[in-house]
Amino acid sequence: MPQPSSDQPLDGTEIQSQLDQGLASYAQKNATSQGRAFVETVDPRRGPFQRDRDRILHATAFRRLAGKMQVVSPSHGDHFRTRLTHTLEVAQLARDLARELYLNEDLAEAIALAHDLGHPPFGHAGEQRLNEKMKTFGRRFEHNAQSLRVVTLFENRYQEFPGLNLTHEVLEGLKKHHTFFDHPQTGESLFFPHLEAQLVDVADEIAYLSADLEDGLRGGFFSREDLRQVSLSQKVFATLQDSSRSALIRGVIRHLFGTLVTATRDYLKQFEISTQEDVQQCEQKIVAFHSEDFGAFRELKEFLTREFYFSPTVQSANDQGQKIVSDLFDLLHAQPQKLPEYLQVSTEPLEVRVCDYIAGMTDRFAEQFLKKN
Repeated sequence: MPQPSSDQPLDGTEIQSQLDQGLASYAQKNATSQGRAFVETVDPRRGPFQRDRDRILHATAFRRLAGKMQVVSPSHGDHFRTRLTHTLEVAQLARDLARELYLNEDLAEAIALAHDLGHPPFGHAGEQRLNEKMKTFGRRFEHNAQSLRVVTLFENRYQEFPGLNLTHEVLEGLKKHHTFFDHPQTGESLFFPHLEAQLVDVADEIAYLSADLEDGLRGGFFSREDLRQVSLSQKVFATLQDSSRSALIRGVIRHLFGTLVTATRDYLKQFEISTQEDVQQCEQKIVAFHSEDFGAFRELKEFLTREFYFSPTVQSANDQGQKIVSDLFDLLHAQPQKLPEYLQVSTEPLEVRVCDYIAGMTDRFAEQFLKKN
């Protein structure tokens, strides 16, 4: 990005124009953002999505991600991913993909940094149990929707408005943070208002699959020889001179990154995408793998599901986490006076307040709270 020639700040129009230089015609521009629910003075030194990124980074919920497990509990070792390290890896991949495709890096990064803010303790097992509890009240819990509640309701860092007052485009990216991978049993198709939201979805998948490969190997859940039975890793092994674990992970990321970029460029041409309106009207996902690469991607995920996610060690921890979430929910619903004051005075239904409180907990806080009560 060109730099200003003096120390004087630019006006909002100038900084947005500079940030938009070099973006593709179908990228979300800073200058055409639909703005915020509560109008604010334009920042002369930062674009709107850079400002969103900074607000997310300073959010309390963002810091709490360090205490939430990804797949393996930190109690099993200091080097396993947490929800925070996963989020940072997604953001890094999202920026690199956006740069490669001439999309808006700042928007992609902001969505990536916020996409898991609503995730409860104990990984997807905790999410599943919280959803089961809410179903008994005719409701549901889903971490993407909860991320929106976090940034619009609970992160009250400003006197002028509730929440972080993020731009419309970041909020839309969080609303649409769903993928086919999350719903393989229904094959639900959800379309996206901008390519940056689609990009974060796939960056999330690449980040957690490659990270889980490394964590699974490190933890001894499977071996490199086991991986030679998986077609995608076979391709990567064939290109490696270094047989180390880190070289394998780099190779997997490089392969997935390259095939995704190639396929996305093909789809942009195939669907004749030249404007944002074309993106919105397209009834196909544009940032996506070709079918054969997607098949190999799914095979790898199935391998990890079988050998890692459903392993006895992980399942035991999941069962324990689900019991803690379940017991917490029952305790707080029976004794709402144990909720913090801001939730006691809320007019939301009790089950929603209980759910909000548990979703914000770290793994350790949830365990300690239950022991004390």
